[in-house]
Amino acid sequence: MRRFLTTAAVAVSARAISIPWESQLPNINDPLWHLMGQAVTELALTYDTGKVAFDECCSAREQLESIVQSMGYDMSIYIFGGLVTSALFEVGGDVDFVGILDIEPGFEEAGEIVRRATRELRRLGIRARAYPKARVPVIKADRVSRSLPGSPLHNLSCDGIFQFSRQLRASEAETFDKRVTGNYNALSVEWNSSYQFATVQFATTSSLMYALANLKAHNEVEIPLRLPVDALHGPELYRFPFDFCLSSTGLRNSHLLGEALQQHPYSRHLLLILKKWGRASGIINSIDGLLASYALTVMLVHFLSVVQAIPKISVERIAVGPSDLSPNPKYRPLAAAAPESMPEVGYLFAAFFEYYGTIFNYAENVVCTTNTKLTKSTMHWDQPNTAVGKPPFFHFAIKDPYGLDNIARNLDLQSVKFVQETHQMAFESVLGGTRNPAFVVTTLIKEPPMPSREARSLSDRGIYSQTVSSDQLEARHVLNKLRFHQRKRSMEALGEQAVKNFNDQNKASDVTRNVLGWIRKDSDL
Repeated sequence: MRRFLTTAAVAVSARAISIPWESQLPNINDPLWHLMGQAVTELALTYDTGKVAFDECCSAREQLESIVQSMGYDMSIYIFGGLVTSALFEVGGDVDFVGILDIEPGFEEAGEIVRRATRELRRLGIRARAYPKARVPVIKADRVSRSLPGSPLHNLSCDGIFQFSRQLRASEAETFDKRVTGNYNALSVEWNSSYQFATVQFATTSSLMYALANLKAHNEVEIPLRLPVDALHGPELYRFPFDFCLSSTGLRNSHLLGEALQQHPYSRHLLLILKKWGRASGIINSIDGLLASYALTVMLVHFLSVVQAIPKISVERIAVGPSDLSPNPKYRPLAAAAPESMPEVGYLFAAFFEYYGTIFNYAENVVCTTNTKLTKSTMHWDQPNTAVGKPPFFHFAIKDPYGLDNIARNLDLQSVKFVQETHQMAFESVLGGTRNPAFVVTTLIKEPPMPSREARSLSDRGIYSQTVSSDQLEARHVLNKLRFHQRKRSMEALGEQAVKNFNDQNKASDVTRNVLGWIRKDSDL
């Protein structure tokens, strides 16, 4: 029996932050920090696509679980990543799913599951690509539906088409009707004249996806084609770009970091803005040997612990396993800008750049969420890599909260220098923009200053293949980069449209409530 960990609401106490270095920043009581904190907070609020879109991600999880289980795997699908750490679906984000088995599969088995699942997703009309030989085998799927997350479902979203391998007799069609209405929550069935195609309307999108995945035959007559009537207005799984893997480490890390961020009411605001800055400045660019957004999340939790804005993560929390966690995270709206809290938010935003730009010792220290004074020597990460030019590198050390891996292992010395200098330039922008803090924040997420970075090929970075020539490997890398950046642009556009849709719906609801209020007042007169 699965046990869910119930996390009590965290009562955020007033923790006085303490900067343990001689800071160049103006005193926290300076009026500029209120303005900067307000700019950070109000901008972060625009990156939440809303509860309806968030709940749709949970419906998509249920639908993916139906598909994977129909393949014969006794697997539970969980959401992890940004929806857990931020407790919202952010503009420019995707949905991260992980499949949990009783025994976590090894590399080869995970790769085979990824291949099989990709074929099944493609059969259902989802644009999915398998990466079975990645360090963590993964599926990356693009959004198919034209419908925006959070928008009302199309009238065809619950309809599916079933093509049989031969024409059915009238009696067989009748038993199929009874089967789908009795066992699959169907509302109606329409047949073509030859009884070979059935169009079925289901009560819910999840019922549709369950039937598409599991109704493989009827009375020993195969049903090779099973699709939504219109994938462009399909169920929730078609509305989102998503990744699917089989490693539980990310799931546990996400919940661990999410709980840590709950300890400060504005930590998620900081994270959202820092991630926007990271993408704009180029330091979040894992395909080019830089950081993933997950690494920036760990960096923020470490920093907040260093300045005592939140407590360090308890080692006891490391023992929590997937069976103790809920598959669906809970949505938590971002806090509005409370005037008394804004100076601290602005100050923390600036101090983050100061810390990683001028204070943190990249040569000796480790970014860690349980021990803020951990060193590379303690982890035995201070020895030079014997495989020159090839990862894992330890020039920048960020300890995985659950494991012993360095999640900055792809950064060589030049990449680390770029990351540090980018933080330093952001810090200098803050110091130089004290007269207009809101403009500084906007600039940092739109057109941030960044150091020059020499374009290097894979061979320049010491990356080779034993089976593919350098030219072929480089060509593949360029193609993957193109796909990566196209996907990110598409995700940003999707998120911005979803937020606009969310805001428009809220305005319409406000107008409706006002009109109803006027009608009630008129009727009372």
